[in-house]
Order: sequence, then C-alpha cells, then structure tokens
Amino acid sequence: MFIQTEDTPNPDTLKFMPGDTVLKNGSADFPNVESSVISPLASRLFEIEGVSRVFLSSDFISVTKT
Repeated sequence: MFIQTEDTPNPDTLKFMPGDTVLKNGSADFPNVESSVISPLASRLFEIEGVSRVFLSSDFISVTKT
C-alpha cells in the first residue's frame, strides 16, 4: 500500500492519505490514548512512542507528536 503524506500548518502534525476510505462518515478526534479505546486504528497508533493525538477523517489520518 502506498500512503502519501502531507505537511500541516502545525509542524508537529503530519497528514497521512492512504488513498482508501478511513471512516465512512464524519470524523473522529482522539486527543489522548484513553479516548482511543473505541478505535482499533487510533489505539495502535498511540502505541508508537511520541504520538500525542490522532484524528481520523473520511480520507486521511493526522498524527500529532509530542
């Protein structure tokens, strides 16, 4: 799978665009690991050292680092 990345206005956040649907409807913001228990993808991303926030949208994922 080829995943494109894109910078964001926040230098600590990177946008990942997998070219596939991430969420069917809406978006989901996970400001901390505790909030991610409802999302297996967000939970797995929080396992990566330094990840402080995860945002899922219909066609992209943004990850913020500490």
